[in-house]
Amino acid sequence: MQESIISSVILPAAIAIIMITLGMTLTIADFRRIATQPKPVFIGLFCQMILLPLLGFAVAGIFGLTAVYAISLILLAVSPDGATSNLIIHAGDGDRALGITLTAITNMLAWLTIPFGLSIAYSLYGTGALDIDFPVLDTMIQVAVITLIPTLLGMGIRSWKPEFAENSKRWSKIFATAFLFLVIIALIIQNWDVIVRDGPRFAPAFIVLNVASLIVGYYVSKFAGIERVQALTIAIETGLQNSTVSITVAISLLNNNDMAVIPGLYAIWMYVTGFALAYWMSRRSPKDGIEQIIA
Repeated sequence: MQESIISSVILPAAIAIIMITLGMTLTIADFRRIATQPKPVFIGLFCQMILLPLLGFAVAGIFGLTAVYAISLILLAVSPDGATSNLIIHAGDGDRALGITLTAITNMLAWLTIPFGLSIAYSLYGTGALDIDFPVLDTMIQVAVITLIPTLLGMGIRSWKPEFAENSKRWSKIFATAFLFLVIIALIIQNWDVIVRDGPRFAPAFIVLNVASLIVGYYVSKFAGIERVQALTIAIETGLQNSTVSITVAISLLNNNDMAVIPGLYAIWMYVTGFALAYWMSRRSPKDGIEQIIA
């Protein structure tokens, strides 16, 4: 994808605004859920932070992606989930509290998980095709600037001005989502030739990653004894990644436009599977599970 003021300035600003908005919806109680409901939280984090990155490495290897695009797919897999997953959970009558908790934790830890996952990817794929050292510390700092710090700022606003945070929650979420949507549309228009050229080439890889992560998130949760609604919530949190964070890291932090291609294409695709799943969830019978979709 081409580097421009949209990708280098406006996109990071959009991410920061969304993180502030997310922070304004969070309280300490959301993190206390780790103690009060540890099992679904830890299973969700295990699926997102351990199994999903492993799937990313596996899919990159299975499809034989070249170094840049393998790292691009892995970058997507190690990115946190975002506002879209919570929107899907809300639309599909999932466990909203669990979804918010998982989103909060994965975004708060993104400054650690993204550099760690990328450092492994660079060590595997960096020789030859990408003969550079991965800047772990710089990436940790820069990811913290666009994710952790804005989230903490939003939580600070809620703690300092709870009435303002509550009253502005609806319009701020609408504004942040609309702003991000417009930025994504602008990036799509700007990079339409790349989408047309590379879409068919990389679609199988990121579609397999998306579908496999949804299935893994659901069945691992069910195997662990998690009830169905929470298992579906964990599946969504595992299967829908924050592609805008991936794009921002690729273009603004790593200065590699090619690494933004797969997250950019995925940003379009995830709305297809996400809202299809939300529609099915909203119309499901009490005994339905994700196995009915697979069947």
